[in-house]
Amino acid sequence: MKLTSYDKTPFQIQFSFHRLIHEVKAFVSDDLQSGLKKGYYQDLLQRIDQVPTLGIIANEQVIKDNQELINELLEILFPRGLQDNEIKAVSMPFQSLMFNYTKRFHKIIEESGGNYDIEIRNFSPHQYYIACCCIVMNYYFKCDFDISYPLFIDLPDSKGIIHHYRVLYNADFVEVFPTEKALMLSKEDIELLQDNYDDLDLWIKYFPQESWIIRGFGIISLVDVTIESAISLLKENFLKAELQREPIGNTLGQLFSSIFKVPNLKVGYTPLEFDKLIQVETRDIMALNSYLINEQTNEIVLSKNAYTKIIEKLEYFSISDIDEHLANESERMMYEQLKARGVKSCLFSPVVISTGIEGILEIISEDQRALHSVNAQKLNALIPIIAETFERVKIDLLNHVEAIIQREFTTIHPSVYWKFLEEARRNYVESVIEKDYYINPISFSDVYPLYGEIDIKGSSQLRNEAIVKDLREQLSLLKKMFSNSKGEVSSLILEKHFLKLTAFIRQLETHFFSGLEQRIETYIKEELHPFLKKEGHLFDEDLLKTYFNHIDLQINIYYKYRKIFDHQVGRMNKCFSDILDARQKVVQNVFPHYYERFKTDGIEHNIYIGESICPTLSFDFTYLQNLRLWQLQVMGELMCTHYRNNIQEVIPMDVTVLIFVYDTSLGIQFRMDEKRFDIDGSYNTRYEIIKKRLDKAYIKETTERIVQPKKVTIAFASSKDLEEYRNYLSFGQKLGLFTSEFEQFEIEDMQGVSGMIGLRIGVNLDFDTESLDYVNLMHLFLRNHYL
Repeated sequence: MKLTSYDKTPFQIQFSFHRLIHEVKAFVSDDLQSGLKKGYYQDLLQRIDQVPTLGIIANEQVIKDNQELINELLEILFPRGLQDNEIKAVSMPFQSLMFNYTKRFHKIIEESGGNYDIEIRNFSPHQYYIACCCIVMNYYFKCDFDISYPLFIDLPDSKGIIHHYRVLYNADFVEVFPTEKALMLSKEDIELLQDNYDDLDLWIKYFPQESWIIRGFGIISLVDVTIESAISLLKENFLKAELQREPIGNTLGQLFSSIFKVPNLKVGYTPLEFDKLIQVETRDIMALNSYLINEQTNEIVLSKNAYTKIIEKLEYFSISDIDEHLANESERMMYEQLKARGVKSCLFSPVVISTGIEGILEIISEDQRALHSVNAQKLNALIPIIAETFERVKIDLLNHVEAIIQREFTTIHPSVYWKFLEEARRNYVESVIEKDYYINPISFSDVYPLYGEIDIKGSSQLRNEAIVKDLREQLSLLKKMFSNSKGEVSSLILEKHFLKLTAFIRQLETHFFSGLEQRIETYIKEELHPFLKKEGHLFDEDLLKTYFNHIDLQINIYYKYRKIFDHQVGRMNKCFSDILDARQKVVQNVFPHYYERFKTDGIEHNIYIGESICPTLSFDFTYLQNLRLWQLQVMGELMCTHYRNNIQEVIPMDVTVLIFVYDTSLGIQFRMDEKRFDIDGSYNTRYEIIKKRLDKAYIKETTERIVQPKKVTIAFASSKDLEEYRNYLSFGQKLGLFTSEFEQFEIEDMQGVSGMIGLRIGVNLDFDTESLDYVNLMHLFLRNHYL
């Protein structure tokens, strides 16, 4: 066996033992060394002196003719006691010749066949040549080029199992000399080479072929890293882009054979989310067959014991001998299924991702007792990799689907449409030219966020009051119907319902809780309504008609006061949305920015502005200031509009306005699953945390909420932008939109958030909102501020 040689090399190879012989002579000359050992080495040196060809070995025949003497000399470096353990031989770095193998190395060679050249994995002639040049520069020019990257060779054993070995070189007995062809390098030459690894011709120019002599010998050592390397290759295969399109089943079998040291292993997979598309993906695309699916019935065949271990306990399940279990009638179906597929022993393991168990990984052998509970422990290192991969594959697949839905069916905000269009075009081009293609994340960096909300104060309480009114009226109507019923035959049933209705009314009057609403509605839907529809002749026709007129047929509940509440909130939200959207069209013309709003019990909006959203325009901080001033003014307008319209409404509702001012820019990324932009990166989550907690926050050391009706509250993450907003509020006061009342306060510390400041100002509800000029807003402010 030889290492693969390379056609081009900067070296002239001169095998020699002169440095080792020099070390032996130094030992003999040392008066402190043992006399007995000195005598042995003196005799060895005398015999070596009689073979002058060992000075510089001209060819392999010299080695063969003096094999015993060379072996005796090399015993210093190859102790007999380590021959069965170490995998070592004499070689020259990256060269083909090897000899003086240890016993274990010799055994590996015999088992692998022996008579062929072995290749260092992924080590090209280009890499070889530059590695040799780096040896020269480190040794002769005293450079510090790190060439210690890992090298591997792959050799089969007698069973055909591929073993992976890491290659280590010891060059302590090697010297490097220039020939007359060698070039002496300057500092500039070395730096030029350092910056041009890919330019092989340049390296050959400065290190012509065979221009340097490498003299001596090296020691090559192999370390069996089969399991580690196989796991690394497993990760490498699983980390490939578009994994769901790669037929990895055959590759996995070879890798698992190396890891378990069992030949001809096969790997299967049974998806538990059982539909035709997933079967096609795992079987036909990923080349992972299922050994647990019955092809006739298309059902998963799993014994009770296997189900308990895999599905319920999420543990592996091993079968060392299929035949031994066939006699068990209750478990027999699964074992017959496996035997029919040629399985003799196997391991099953659940693949668990964040959403739960995804499927069952199957490791299959056609040999009895090849797989068992002992070697199943290796799954502990493998399953996390596989589970993580399946989760990534699932996310990748969903992202592809969502990207198509996003492109085909979802409206994209105009300010960011160009980014989606750019990505869609790239994706399309790469798919047409059959390249690996995928959807890149749609993200924007260094954008400034603006957040605001107008919210109904005490909306939960108002909704609960509507619910109680509905339930109270519904129960009273039902009680009246039952008290005036005509029946005698069903008097017992009528009395039972009458008493139960009375009890529910008493509970409503004394203590309402959310569970009570559910209990009442369940009782009415499941017991009373079927009875009323079947025995309607027992009740007053007008009362029955009046009752069912208030029942919403879609949700089957008494929907009178809740309907009033929901319709009023809906009208308010539509009014807010219409105003906000109309004002947005104007401010978009100043500088394009991303805008989105959400309807809750009120309206929330997110705005992001920055150069990355509109890279064709030069962004200036003035555009952010304009948007902040616009937001403050439009929120004041919304409050004025609400209180004018609310006079005509059935339910009096107060609203609060909150604006959150963040002190730095951040990144946003489009979330395919939510079809919206969200904060990008864990370092920006502080912004989202504050947003979620602010509207329930209190002024520090008080019991007063920071948001109050008829006032605009501005919360600051820091004092950085405080003065800017004071100027905006002063401008609003001069316009007459805001009152002269002005408050500044500290906001209570919340979990993970502290040091926030608040400003609060009243809104002039009689202000003429028609006089607001959004087109010239910043012009008016700047003139007012500087003139």
